[in-house]
Amino acid sequence: MLAASPGRRAASYWFVDGLPDIVLGVTLLLFGGLGLWWRIYARSPAPQFDFFFLAAGLLLLFWKGREILDFLKSHLTYPRTGYVQPPEELPETLAGRPDTLITLSLRPAPPPDENVTHFNTRTVTVILWWCFLLSGLNPWRRWYMALAMPALAVTLYALNRKSERPFRWWSALILALTGLTPLWLDVPARLQSPLPLLLTGLWLLAQGAFTLVHYLRANPYPRVTAGVRA
Repeated sequence: MLAASPGRRAASYWFVDGLPDIVLGVTLLLFGGLGLWWRIYARSPAPQFDFFFLAAGLLLLFWKGREILDFLKSHLTYPRTGYVQPPEELPETLAGRPDTLITLSLRPAPPPDENVTHFNTRTVTVILWWCFLLSGLNPWRRWYMALAMPALAVTLYALNRKSERPFRWWSALILALTGLTPLWLDVPARLQSPLPLLLTGLWLLAQGAFTLVHYLRANPYPRVTAGVRA
């Protein structure tokens, strides 16, 4: 369970409405769909060219994602439960620790700001590199998805378990079970490469929509008092 410090509560508040998951899920579905379209209609599709569609989409998300979320939250979240300073994205080193400078001083210093998030490094970047690695595994055909999606689910769950945005175990289980899709559906081998991206995007969108519906039900838009304009 997260510590009840103001900074950690503020960071968790950024994800309480499910909008970050929705925006990421829509991005994966949109650009993953472009990759699928390329594989269907291109005469000689390069084995990993569809990955560049994903890279372009996530670069766009890194660039404009915060602005999109601020716009959505200003209309859905802040009028209901108030504005809180958005968390800063905390970069991490290869060792998994924030790249910060530690100094020794006898003077009392303010506590470190805990209103930070690892969403880009522990979720977005993990999905990006996972799909890149899977883009060249078509020789596995129908069976590689049954192994790859559970591995992705375990990775996302483990990395975010103690973060400001943890995934529930049953949600990670649903993502893992999507790896059985090629066994249920007769998907041609050359079209299986974009499937992890599309399934992950659909999973994030469904999870974000589920969270958003519960948030809106629990926090209806405040009524305007008669004679007083908002």
